Amino acid sequence: MSERPAGATDPAPAQFGRFAIHLAERRLSVDGAPVTLGSRAFDLLAALVTRRDRVVPKDELIEVVWPGLVVEDNNLQVQISALRKVLGTQAISTVPGRGYQFTVAAQPAPAATPPGARPSRAHERRGAGRPRTPRLLVADDNKVNRLLLCRSLELMGHDVTTVENGRSALERLRAEPFDLLLLDLEMPELDGFGLLEQRADDAALQDVPVIVTSSLEGAAAVARCIELGADDYLHKPVNPVLLKARVDASLERKRLRDHQRELLARLGGDRPEGASAAADAVGRHVEATLLSARLHGIDALAALQPAQDTLELLSSWTTLMLDAIEGQGGIVHQMAGDAVAAVFGMSESEPASGGAIWPAVQAALEMRELVAAFNAERAVLAKPAIALAIGIARGSVVAGRAGTPRRAADVCVGAAVQRAARLEELAGGLGAGTVLLDGSSRVALAGRVVTDTLAPAVLPGSADAVPVHALENTA
Repeated sequence: MSERPAGATDPAPAQFGRFAIHLAERRLSVDGAPVTLGSRAFDLLAALVTRRDRVVPKDELIEVVWPGLVVEDNNLQVQISALRKVLGTQAISTVPGRGYQFTVAAQPAPAATPPGARPSRAHERRGAGRPRTPRLLVADDNKVNRLLLCRSLELMGHDVTTVENGRSALERLRAEPFDLLLLDLEMPELDGFGLLEQRADDAALQDVPVIVTSSLEGAAAVARCIELGADDYLHKPVNPVLLKARVDASLERKRLRDHQRELLARLGGDRPEGASAAADAVGRHVEATLLSARLHGIDALAALQPAQDTLELLSSWTTLMLDAIEGQGGIVHQMAGDAVAAVFGMSESEPASGGAIWPAVQAALEMRELVAAFNAERAVLAKPAIALAIGIARGSVVAGRAGTPRRAADVCVGAAVQRAARLEELAGGLGAGTVLLDGSSRVALAGRVVTDTLAPAVLPGSADAVPVHALENTA
């Protein structure tokens, strides 16, 4: 690698939403904080970013990242998964049968500060164009603990507010948006347990994750906090490495929940201005595409192997399925170990070509590819292959949130949901990797995929047997 002339500076980093990519320095930062990537992962990211105006074939990416080497497709998929963990599942789109594309829009470079002008204090603090820094609230009556914890969090790049008791913390949470609460248990006026109890009964506060930091020992205190809805528990004195790991994990989970809520809002229409989160319980009738996938034969396999192997297999399978679904903008509304169900909302960008049906089909095709690669790895270890079956249906459903104030979930109900499940059940008897579509889905996909029409079957929502269709490949 050639040396740069003395005094030369690297070009300004390319900014994509929360990410800044310094190609010349081979550095990536997320929300202003540097992120460590392996050499192959960065090479792959650079290849996708510099070719972001098109879908990049797998062979081209492999040649760029592993020049002159013969590697398997699953090596590429491992690096793609690693990047998605850092950038989010939406940053890299999979186009089945074609390749991958970087999908985050570039941000224009910030305007230069006029000569002699002084940047604003906000500009100096955060940097021009930088995304919003996560806001953290620390509640601790011990000033020394509060100051040291605040300093550690600020060094991680967070915007930190502190209060001295639970009452003040509750008031701030109700008055301002925060991304995370770090909560001591032993405080005056309102202790940590009391705050958790009030939070559990207030739907507006339940979206703020809580990490308890306390010197209380014993499993009883930890168990009670978890029962009251705390996300994590750290014993004092807080280990800084654990602190960073737990904070990062909590913020990422919140980001994913917020993203899923945005997708659900797009699916069902915008919430009326000023409406509370409880308004989601009303639900909305929407046209959507439903996907149901199941790992078939797991019961027989479980009887032949240790329980831990079965759990590990289910975890791996779920990881692959969620990556495919979320990578195409789907919302998972049901998970049950060996099964997953997802909903895809109408896409404004493709109203004339089937709307949400195409992302659902792309997700199904990617699921097939991932399972095939996964089975190849299992074959090397002399483990039996797993069998995937998928059903896809379209129709009107009721989408929203249901449950109790303490535990609610996104739900989706309707005949189309049941049709997708029934199609998946039928697919399970037709061979591994079978994807079945209902008639509405086939019509919406006209000209885009090749299908085989199979024997009629009675599907939910229809009194008589109707044709079902097997997805072959993209046209």
